[in-house]
Amino acid sequence: MFRLKATFGGKLRSRKFDNQAVELLLQCAALNRMIQIAKPDSIWVEA
Repeated sequence: MFRLKATFGGKLRSRKFDNQAVELLLQCAALNRMIQIAKPDSIWVEA
């Protein structure tokens, strides 16, 4: 929740509940995509 609020702000812009639900869904999808892009590629190394 901290990362979501820090990135997109703590308030919703939509007035209707259904629109707020869609807004949060889009924010979560965007946040997940940003996290996925920023993760480094892992490579197995033989010991």
